[in-house]
Amino acid sequence: MSFTISKYHFKSDHIFDGISQKTEVDLKKIKTVALFSKGEILYEENTNPKAVYFLKKGKVKIEQLNPDGKVRIFYIYTDGEYFGFRPLLSNEMNPVSASFLEDSELEIYEGTGFKSIVRKSSQLSFNLIEILSYEFNVWINLMSSLSHKSAKEKIALILLILDEKYKTSEGISEITMTKSDIARYTETTEETVVRVLSFFAEQGIIRNEGRVFEVIDVQMLEIIAERF
Repeated sequence: MSFTISKYHFKSDHIFDGISQKTEVDLKKIKTVALFSKGEILYEENTNPKAVYFLKKGKVKIEQLNPDGKVRIFYIYTDGEYFGFRPLLSNEMNPVSASFLEDSELEIYEGTGFKSIVRKSSQLSFNLIEILSYEFNVWINLMSSLSHKSAKEKIALILLILDEKYKTSEGISEITMTKSDIARYTETTEETVVRVLSFFAEQGIIRNEGRVFEVIDVQMLEIIAERF
């Protein structure tokens, strides 16, 4: 079975495709641009959603505190992704918190105004339904994959996902993330992450210097990630 990385990534870049000029003007009226620093919190779990966000530059992690007291990372947003519309449109509290993995720039669309515009634009409504449906499949793919894999296979899969997310337009990818965050993303322990990453480095599959990781042998990671 061939490995397909795209099934683990959201596709929200077409959210405004085909909308009318009036809708574009209305969206500009509720849009602001803000800069954030690494480590800042954008919003917290169990708070009221206030906006829809477009990540122009940077990286944002979303995570959730489990009943057992452990924090789990569910997704990492990168340049060109929209987020925040699911809880806003469903009138629910934020199910996750969002914080910045690096200095970032955001377009912020005020929530009440955004919902009002969605009600008036059938094209925007359709785009959102399409995006939400696709994202549901991504969640299922990721949760299903992680639920039956060993720690080594989970870490291999997440490294492949991160490799794609950190890749520049020149095709260069250096993953900058703490081992504790990788543990939270893979639902393993930090000790396990350290052990597995050391093994991957010894085998020449990755290069690891502190918090910086570089995937050297993508094919081998794919074989490990999709072993079962």
